[in-house]
Amino acid sequence: MAFTHLQVRSAYSLLNSSITIKDYVHLATRQGLKTLALTEDGSMRSAIKFYQECRVNNIKPLIGLTVKVKLEMGTEEWTFLAKNQTGYEALLSLASLYALNDEGIEFEELLPYSNHLITITNGETGVFVSMVMDHQWENLNQYYQRYLKPFNHLYIGLLRVNQETYDCSCRLISFAKEKQLKMVAVNDVRYLNQEDAKTLTLLRAIKANQSVEQMQISDVERYFKTEEQMRQLFVDHEEAIDHTDEIANACEVEILLHQSLLPTFKTPEGTTAATYLEALCYKGLLKRYGTSVSEIHKNRLRYELETIRKMGFCDYFLIVWDFIRYAKMNQILVGPGRGSAAGSLVSYVLGITNVDPIKYKLLFERFLNPERITMPDIDIDFQDNRRDEVIQYVQQKYGARCVVQIATFGTFQSRSAWRDLARIHDVQTELINKVATYISSGQTLRETYEQSQPLKEFFLKYPKLEMIYQEAMKIEGLPRHTSIHAAGVIIHDQDLTRHTAIMEGPTGIYVSQYEAEDLEAIGLLKMDFLGLKNLNMLQQMMTLIRKESDFQFDLASLDLNDSQTYKMITLGQTTGIFQLESEGMRQVLKKVRPNCLEDIIACNALFRPGPMENIPLFAARKHKEARIEYLDPILEEILRDTYGIIVYQEQIMQIAHVVSGYTLGEADVLRRAVSKKNKEILEKEERQFILRATQRGHSPEMAKKLYSLILKFANYGFNRSHAVAYSLIAYQMAYLKAHYPAYFMSVALTNVIGSEHHTAIYIREAKQLDLTILPPSVNRSGLTYQIENKCIRFSLLPIKHIGLNLAKQLVSIRENGAFKSVYDFVVRTRTFMNQRAYESLIDAGALDEFGYNRATLHHNLTAILDFSKYDGGLFEPDFQMQIISKDFSKIDLMKREKELLGFYLNSHPIHLLQKVAKENGWYYPSEISSIRKTQATFVGFVEKFREIRDRHGKLMAFMEITDENTSLTVTIFSDVYVSEYKRLLGKVIAVQGRISERNNEKNLNFIKIITIS
Repeated sequence: MAFTHLQVRSAYSLLNSSITIKDYVHLATRQGLKTLALTEDGSMRSAIKFYQECRVNNIKPLIGLTVKVKLEMGTEEWTFLAKNQTGYEALLSLASLYALNDEGIEFEELLPYSNHLITITNGETGVFVSMVMDHQWENLNQYYQRYLKPFNHLYIGLLRVNQETYDCSCRLISFAKEKQLKMVAVNDVRYLNQEDAKTLTLLRAIKANQSVEQMQISDVERYFKTEEQMRQLFVDHEEAIDHTDEIANACEVEILLHQSLLPTFKTPEGTTAATYLEALCYKGLLKRYGTSVSEIHKNRLRYELETIRKMGFCDYFLIVWDFIRYAKMNQILVGPGRGSAAGSLVSYVLGITNVDPIKYKLLFERFLNPERITMPDIDIDFQDNRRDEVIQYVQQKYGARCVVQIATFGTFQSRSAWRDLARIHDVQTELINKVATYISSGQTLRETYEQSQPLKEFFLKYPKLEMIYQEAMKIEGLPRHTSIHAAGVIIHDQDLTRHTAIMEGPTGIYVSQYEAEDLEAIGLLKMDFLGLKNLNMLQQMMTLIRKESDFQFDLASLDLNDSQTYKMITLGQTTGIFQLESEGMRQVLKKVRPNCLEDIIACNALFRPGPMENIPLFAARKHKEARIEYLDPILEEILRDTYGIIVYQEQIMQIAHVVSGYTLGEADVLRRAVSKKNKEILEKEERQFILRATQRGHSPEMAKKLYSLILKFANYGFNRSHAVAYSLIAYQMAYLKAHYPAYFMSVALTNVIGSEHHTAIYIREAKQLDLTILPPSVNRSGLTYQIENKCIRFSLLPIKHIGLNLAKQLVSIRENGAFKSVYDFVVRTRTFMNQRAYESLIDAGALDEFGYNRATLHHNLTAILDFSKYDGGLFEPDFQMQIISKDFSKIDLMKREKELLGFYLNSHPIHLLQKVAKENGWYYPSEISSIRKTQATFVGFVEKFREIRDRHGKLMAFMEITDENTSLTVTIFSDVYVSEYKRLLGKVIAVQGRISERNNEKNLNFIKIITIS
């Protein structure tokens, strides 16, 4: 008879095993094993992965679970193996119970499942072992009657990993023989090879957050022993070895994969999902198009509905329609579409998307392809601060256990593996950080070690660190903790614990124990509820506009051909605009100069590695600087909007459809096939494409050239449906910025509170838009940036030492009446504010409104605080402010402001050289784009200074100088560089240089310093 290890944990028993599923199964295939078991600690996280990996390798998987069981006499840890499908579902239920109550499972909760599970007792710990070792015969008899006898498929687990468990096993054998109970040998496997015992100790030290020096490497026998080793270990009781084969034969679980576990939607009585969906669609068709409904629209809708019905997805569309309708009825902003779903007319007329697929030439087959049956995938963007409301609505509608979020597993990345191991080895922080600087992101620890000579040289000085680094290689990639999928939600119309174990989630929504790929493998449908910050911003802007300017304002009715909006986009003034904000994209916009939505759509699709090489040609053809060419006139209709360049996946499909007569479904299959770059498939598809093209009257030469073109662009082509939808959001934001700049910038600034860098950029942008930024004020500033007399009032929150809690209390106190004086302000706020907070408000200018300079405010603060302690604010007239006539210097005021806000708000150091700059005709950084000279002098504040070595090993530097609006990079080459230039940081200078251009951006090559303020 064969032996099977029945108690094995993988790395998904987090930090309690170092075994990966792939390594485990690979070891089994090398040893010719036909059966493997997996019994994780209290969870089913790995079951689907394990099952699939075993099946692929023709190995029978035994699926189990090890959990704590609560008895009246104490606590046990038993292992359960599923005998059949019902047993597997029992494990899912038990894992759910265990996760929802981590103290353990009540004994009574096990009994309903006992017929479908193999139960193996623990041979090392627990009340049963204690009683056996202490000879508590009377208690043992009670234990047997109460807790062991009810189980029909019970085995006493025997473990021999040290002397203590060996002695215990001998006594357990005596007890089992007396009660005529079967026994089974286990080894509690937690690593594959004996030499990996140390790795388990390290993982446990990380879990316990304690020094590894305090832990002994004692568990050296819990490895995957061979059958010969196990038979030798249990030579006195081989029956316990043979019982593993008996158990393996008794277990037969088949997890059905790739089922269609789609939920059903409750329709009005007497209607099917198909008829209800059809009725809603035709109603929506009239709402969308009114009298403009054409035969094209009707035919497209009929075709889509028929395809959806045949594929069995009517309920799915109704479910999505329902929760989007809920969102819109509750003023939760929903995105216009995302991904290929925007290509569906059904989605458009139901209000799921807001992009007309016929107007924008989008293809339904890119979304749902009757030639390639796959699950539908409608990802929805909601404003990020209200996304959870929609998920909660769905949960309430379908039931708490019918709607779950999806687990993900964070793993040890290269740097975190090193840091965690170095920490438990008590390595000094400086050394941990030093080694971390050598570790390249995107590379494994092994790759970094093999490729980094400096790292190897560093380890020569610190051999212990190299040993720790080698250990880190072994844990890199192992699961470390559970997390939650950013967007994925599973919806079903039945209790999902039949298909996945669940656990508590942070928002009250249950979370699956399986990852998304596992859930999809068994046929459950994942829907992505995505939170998009930019939708939240749009909603905030609309609310402001409706409240302050136009109560009927509606994003849906914006003019998509607004010249003012395109002018701003063309100039690259896109700070704060979704998809168009990066410096690289600004350069693209300046080059392409969009004058219609189609151009923005193309820019979004092209601005990616690979396709971006076509941007210069795209721009040249658009501006008639290069001739537009088509391989065949038949392609003009398809490629006209992109000036003869293939940009979108849908264009590839249309070419195959028009040239070779493919159905659009077949064309999508072709698109996917050629993108995989499989040589055999490519040759087969090429022959088919050319044959079908020639049958339609095209020359083989033209067809071959066209296929080569398709091949070139298959990897580059972007999903047009997604590009259209996201470009629409970008245009909406651009429109609001062009027409409602104060509202736009106040919301944009509010949304970057906490980021000094972005706040400084947005403040600079607001000033370029001729908006006045009013300083913070204790009487007028709030938690957000607010509109005040067409200006923007600075928020309290970005001021250092003024946190959210303090700011909230200040605003709350102010509701009882404005602060009348400095004294009144201190008296009413001193219970929750300290001296540092008051000083911060003074230096930020928030108390300027009371009429005193900041030197006076600082000088009197301590006295005000002391005086106010005793009079309760009743005798303010008795307090006399001591006036300091000379305020702090301008530079000092600016310096304090910069320290508190992270940037210059009211003034800028550049003004220190304003007069001399004007007299000498010097330029500011923001003027460089309009200068036609090759050499000039610029005045700027040195904001950044970076010293590096050139390829010859000589020192050079990059210096960034700024004015109030923009920055300019000054390159100081080694031949003119002196180390004293480092002291320029934080100074205002006039620097002479030669103007150069790199990547469409002008820079300055340093010649000399003219003056320093």
